[in-house]
Amino acid sequence: MQKDLAIDSTFETIPASQVPHARKGKHNAVVSKILSTLLTLKAGTALKVPLLDLRKQKMENVRAALNRAGKKIDVRIATSSDDYFLYVWIDVKNARRPE
Repeated sequence: MQKDLAIDSTFETIPASQVPHARKGKHNAVVSKILSTLLTLKAGTALKVPLLDLRKQKMENVRAALNRAGKKIDVRIATSSDDYFLYVWIDVKNARRPE
């Protein structure tokens, strides 16, 4: 049996059960807003998000964060873009809306 050794450290310790296991990335606010709006739309409807609304966040990173968030709730999200807008919709061919 191994003893707990007192280690001189400048770091505070806490029980592992108190460590937060969720991560809120820097795209969390915009992704949450887009996803919550998207889930209220009728099937076959897309959101048209102005790229200016993304400010300094790279569209590719927001797109990836949207897809990760969709996977967590079992919703397949499709995206497209042009020079001015990011289009986001639920891919109804390959996924179902949460009940």
